[in-house]
Amino acid sequence: MQEIIGAAAQFPTVIFTSALVVALGFWFLVLLGRARVRDFDADAPALANALGGVPVAVAAFVVTVCGWLVSLTGLVVMDRADVTGFGAAVARVALLALSALVAWSVTHGLAAPLSRQFSAEHRPRQRDLANGTPFDPGSRSARS
Repeated sequence: MQEIIGAAAQFPTVIFTSALVVALGFWFLVLLGRARVRDFDADAPALANALGGVPVAVAAFVVTVCGWLVSLTGLVVMDRADVTGFGAAVARVALLALSALVAWSVTHGLAAPLSRQFSAEHRPRQRDLANGTPFDPGSRSARS
């Protein structure tokens, strides 16, 4: 356990560790009802569209967790292999790039199944063409 905690606090895993702490804090706020899952979709519409409608917060969390796991595993393997010196520095930078690449690939691969989970939740509401407000057919009075 000490080995994992030590690896989580070393470069490059510490980058993902800090992002994971922030992401867990966000999900805690969601559980408390102080934030919503789709709060960041307007801030990153290209990312939301690229992932087929998966909420940006969910995608960011999956990227963070996958990157953290790959980085942590790679760092533990490097420590056990006793890689030191300049080779260790190059290997750690390469591990950061590999972790990010694997995390994005896994997230992109999970986007299709996840988008089916969130598609029913996030149906675009119809808009009234006259003034752009959400259209609710039940709220209009019958005109004679």
